[in-house]
Amino acid sequence: MAKLIGIVGMPGTGKTTLMREWMGKREWTPDTPIQLLDSYHSDNIRLFGKYDVGETFAGTDKLSMAVMPVAIQYMQNPTHEVNIFEGDRLTSVNFFTQCRDMGHDVSIVVLEVSDAVREQRYKDRGSEQSETFIQGRRTKINNIMEEFGDKPLTGEDALYQSFLHESPEDTKVIINHIESLLK
Repeated sequence: MAKLIGIVGMPGTGKTTLMREWMGKREWTPDTPIQLLDSYHSDNIRLFGKYDVGETFAGTDKLSMAVMPVAIQYMQNPTHEVNIFEGDRLTSVNFFTQCRDMGHDVSIVVLEVSDAVREQRYKDRGSEQSETFIQGRRTKINNIMEEFGDKPLTGEDALYQSFLHESPEDTKVIINHIESLLK
């Protein structure tokens, strides 16, 4: 049984910023892509996605829209003890449910911010995402929280965790939580 950790949230909640900060604590080696699934590894951890230097959008957001079946196939026989991702491409009730049904320890970290902070982040990075796009992402996250909010994914303590992510102090708290999930 492997661990799967998904860092999810609406655009502008700081998923990529958080992940880059967390990644800085380890040495990462790019893996040879598995079909459409680009990733990096550090010891027993595989990180799905692309993290090009200087890119605002990273993680699974940089992968093909068709990556989910490849990720599901990989999770049938993962090569790493811990598998982690952030971003939209693998954020779905279906992906988490299939991984749980395979017997994996699934943890979901939901990032949230106030509307004012999210709007400022959109402005700062020059986001031009439509309201329809944003509403679609909001629906995805709400579906995950509804599906997994009142029942464990695996074991008694494996519920999704929601965190406010508006400050460097929040980032430290969330990174500490992620680190605790690695054990």
